[in-house]
Amino acid sequence: MPSVDLPRWHLCVDGGGTAVKVVVASSDGAHLASATGGPCNVKSVGASTALATIVAATRKALSQIPDLSLALDGLDPLLLPVGLFTSVWLALAGILHKSDVDAFAPLAARVFGFLPDDPALRITNDGQLLGAPCLAMAQVDTAIALVAGTGSVALAFAKDSSGRALRLIGVDGGWGYLLGDEGSGFAVARIAIRRLLAAHDAATTASLRDPFAKSPPLLALFSDLLATFGVADAAELVDRTYADHSLPTDAVPPSFTSSESNRKLWIAVGAPVVLAYAFGASSTCRASVQMAQSIVEEAVSPLVGAVERLAGGHVDPRRALLSLGGGMWRTEGYRDLLVRGLEKRGLEFAAVKVVESAAAEGAHALCAQAAPGP
Repeated sequence: MPSVDLPRWHLCVDGGGTAVKVVVASSDGAHLASATGGPCNVKSVGASTALATIVAATRKALSQIPDLSLALDGLDPLLLPVGLFTSVWLALAGILHKSDVDAFAPLAARVFGFLPDDPALRITNDGQLLGAPCLAMAQVDTAIALVAGTGSVALAFAKDSSGRALRLIGVDGGWGYLLGDEGSGFAVARIAIRRLLAAHDAATTASLRDPFAKSPPLLALFSDLLATFGVADAAELVDRTYADHSLPTDAVPPSFTSSESNRKLWIAVGAPVVLAYAFGASSTCRASVQMAQSIVEEAVSPLVGAVERLAGGHVDPRRALLSLGGGMWRTEGYRDLLVRGLEKRGLEFAAVKVVESAAAEGAHALCAQAAPGP
């Protein structure tokens, strides 16, 4: 039996396309433990794999709490003890519409020991965690959450009449990398790859028209991208992009789903190279810096448009929080491009917050909502 009061535990899960982070908190809001796991986009890896990843990370977090002793040895490794958590918030990439929630809820309810329609089990898009900070800000009524990590989505929220909960009032994007993910790490790298391939085609065309013409040297940015992807030239880059990216592992056997998830992650590794050239001060190749800056400007533009569409006539930026989540916003220069782009369109927010741990923000919100009212 557990040696502490179990009903006081809350779990928040932030599941993205690159990794999942879980935070276990007590009812007073103290962060007791956190842990991470592998990719958790439900659309990319599948519901069963996503839940297995979440359970493994949750068990890892629970094992870090010295006063908590759980008998897990005889329990199905894909389940957690019934009654362990008072509330659970599963905020997952790939969950956006009601149909997504309806399909995922029965599976999640079994894992966590809830009924599928129990309000204590909350299943949302990962972007909804970013709205949580505005609940503690008296000067704002609404929030726009903008996720830009491996993928991207924008969501708008308004406080309810109690001021202690949020309701979703708008969504833009979240369609996955085949149809969207603008402004994400994947998108930045995809634009860069296209620029590299276009330069290769231009050089090839010039040599075909004049065999004696000297080809211009490859930009340092493009050379570094080829090295990052582990390929020798543009032709091999195309081949590797369309190759089978599935990886045989215990959790994910080779499959189309795992191949597509890994392909997206493989492409996205090019983004840090572009960001380093665009905003770093060490490069001596001016042409590469200009190319990288052009790439990030193209990438961020759709995100500016997404925020503008969500604001519309329903969100007053002067009383709204712009909450930024995902790895792209850790780069100050990329964040500044977004803010300047919004200011040019007359959108200046009451506050702009980069959320370092969305799972921690969500855990705070769960604890606050469970606390007795004033």
